[in-house]
Amino acid sequence: MKTKDKAKNKDAQAFLSRHNFSLNIADSIQKKIIVDMKKGLLGKSSQQAMITALSATVRKIEDGESAIVIDAGGTNFRSCLVTKKADGLEISNFQKTSMPATDRELSKKEFYKALADNICRLKDLSDKISFCFSYAMEITEGGDGKILGFSKEVKATQAVGTFLGKELLEELKNQGWKKINKINVLNDTAALLLSTSNIQCKSRIAFILGTGMNSAFIFNKRIIVTECGMFSSLKQSDFDKKVCKLTKDPKKSLLEKMCSGAYLGSLAYEILTQACSEGYFSVGFINVFKSLESLSTADFDGLFDKEKKSSLSMLIRQGTEKDISFLKEVISAIILRSANLTAVAVYAAISLADEEDKNLPICIAFNGSTFWKTPMLKDETEKRLKNLLSVPFEIIKIEDDITKGSFSAAFI
Repeated sequence: MKTKDKAKNKDAQAFLSRHNFSLNIADSIQKKIIVDMKKGLLGKSSQQAMITALSATVRKIEDGESAIVIDAGGTNFRSCLVTKKADGLEISNFQKTSMPATDRELSKKEFYKALADNICRLKDLSDKISFCFSYAMEITEGGDGKILGFSKEVKATQAVGTFLGKELLEELKNQGWKKINKINVLNDTAALLLSTSNIQCKSRIAFILGTGMNSAFIFNKRIIVTECGMFSSLKQSDFDKKVCKLTKDPKKSLLEKMCSGAYLGSLAYEILTQACSEGYFSVGFINVFKSLESLSTADFDGLFDKEKKSSLSMLIRQGTEKDISFLKEVISAIILRSANLTAVAVYAAISLADEEDKNLPICIAFNGSTFWKTPMLKDETEKRLKNLLSVPFEIIKIEDDITKGSFSAAFI
């Protein structure tokens, strides 16, 4: 982190340190997270779910074959019809709405009805449904998913423990659907991993850093979904503890809460609130900050890009040079810690993944606006990975990755 005001930077670093906010926390979990993953792979108790999902092998898909694809993400609920064409995949009837149960608690019946209502326009357009569900699940041999729990503040407690495909299929039949006999269920990280199936590489990793956090890799020719965001053997700062108290499960999914987009804005708000109370900012800055009720991760853009407007860019206009230097140091620290932790989580997955061709680079497919859009996050993650890995790797972004991977899953 480079700033012009070195003295103020020291003040910011001392402030963060006094509240137990450390950029070196990733070093302390590097071995722990790998050991925890190995336990999960052996069927032992693990903080991460380490779910054995689908086979990594997709049968040949003929031109004209189609599937209804549903993507229930951290923030959005997407659905469409995907058809294989001679020149690629055709995506039609696309729709994006908000994820059900994020605004209020839904009963089991209300939850599945909301899912079905969101895809009613696709009724019987195909005999296949592939459902990408971005929450902790136990995948069955038959390709259904038992919901283990919700994160990202989704509130549907009665749906936990139910089988997603079975319950949704029953609701669809109640609504008059005739063609569908089975719904294939997979996680978004499994879908992301399947979207890389045409790429030749040493080994392949899928990593999502958006509203939430997760990873997947291939182990013994099966896709393993780690739910790495659930890892919680981390030392929290005073600010992390305050953010966690505002969440549904304060002591769970700590890695996700230190890295992902759903929480970084809240973390920044707590840090700046404390810094204001300790007198680190000017009176003008503090008065403007008091008018803000919250911050989002997207607000970080306005601090580093003059062309982008956000709550933080408003603070810059009112702040002194020392205010701005301190502010940039704090936000940079949040981003850098997220990058360091993300890199360690990626490294852990790489250390256990099957090797396909040792002479090729490792392929790391990333998805998520937090990773791709947050200032410095991609570059800092890549820099940390270069220090961790002694072999070549590539970070890639695949257009319509979740949709393409979910479509492939219908033909496993």
